[in-house]
Amino acid sequence: MSIKGRILNVQHDLSAAENKIANYILENPQEVLNMTVSNLAAVSGSSPASVIRLSKRLNVNGFTSLKILLSSDLTKENDDNIGYSEITKDESIANIKDKLLNGAQTSISETIEQVDNTNVELLVSLIQKSNQLLLFGVGASTLTVENISQKWNRIGHTSISDNDLNLLLPKISNTELNNVLWIVSNSGESPEPILAARMAKKCGLKVVSLTKFGDNTLSRLSDIPLHTSQPSESNRRIAATTSLLAQFMVIDVVFYYFVSKTFNHSEKLLFESSNIVKEYKSSINRKN
Repeated sequence: MSIKGRILNVQHDLSAAENKIANYILENPQEVLNMTVSNLAAVSGSSPASVIRLSKRLNVNGFTSLKILLSSDLTKENDDNIGYSEITKDESIANIKDKLLNGAQTSISETIEQVDNTNVELLVSLIQKSNQLLLFGVGASTLTVENISQKWNRIGHTSISDNDLNLLLPKISNTELNNVLWIVSNSGESPEPILAARMAKKCGLKVVSLTKFGDNTLSRLSDIPLHTSQPSESNRRIAATTSLLAQFMVIDVVFYYFVSKTFNHSEKLLFESSNIVKEYKSSINRKN
């Protein structure tokens, strides 16, 4: 995992002094490469001991190792970001293909490294005990919650996806307390998902979130937070390509584990779901 990813992963647990150092590293990675422990402590307004403690919190064997990893991250970032403004004027098809492939590989690889196995187990246990899975996402996250809904409905676990609070909130207020609300928001700061989480908590529902790594409001409100890597998309993104790929990967991990834990039951229902769709398609073909 990159140094940036490690910092974002633990930042909400850092002390004030460690946070100052972490923020300085995130904002000035190139300058940090030429610093000593004392230099970094001075410019970040902390102490040498705090720099050493932060290195340990990041699972790095000392500040020198941290700089080596940071240098490697910057080199890789430069390679991956050869103009990763997503698209530039008159760009070749070959370059677009390479750019998208690099972004996808990095996003999926870093996401897999960061998936918390314990949280996956807890989520699967919650879903097994529930009668219904409520899902919420707005914007591009709508595609992700529809993906979740499609998967669990195929194995007979009722799943309802919404992108409108006017439709979701009545369900939250009337659903059984063993049911689960799973909210997807890349930033974790969009107002609608945050309101949905707060209302669900008020009603006593368990809340699951899927956001990018880092401290965010939605993760803090969740009983089970799941995370993807920080997407490499630019602020002026054309499509939520890498964030969606990362979200789909996390969902697949959870779904495959769920099927594994309920194998006989899920296998039977997957077979039946597949058969009825085939039957429908055959009937359409016969009419044509």
